[in-house]
Amino acid sequence: MTETNMGSSLAVPAANAPLEERIQAVLDDYRPTLYMDGGDVHLLEVDEEGIAHVKMLGACIDCPISLLTMKLGIQRLLKENFSEIRGVNAITDLDISALYNRRVDAS
Repeated sequence: MTETNMGSSLAVPAANAPLEERIQAVLDDYRPTLYMDGGDVHLLEVDEEGIAHVKMLGACIDCPISLLTMKLGIQRLLKENFSEIRGVNAITDLDISALYNRRVDAS
């Protein structure tokens, strides 16, 4: 069961909802910021140590500022809203070494 947030049209999970569901709601509020740049994030799990494992999607995969988005945006947001969260681990399908080996066309 959800309760409606007065300032938003989004449904807010009840305080006794599972942690992942409550995190998803907070991420849903943050998603428009990511969508503006063609990115997204998906919560994979929260492990027993309080680390939220998220998958960066779309433009966030190889964006030069995705680390800042993850640390200053997503991690800060989750830690501020959930005392259970001790950190965030971002996962991508991209091998980081591939970023350094890309050819850049000189103009």
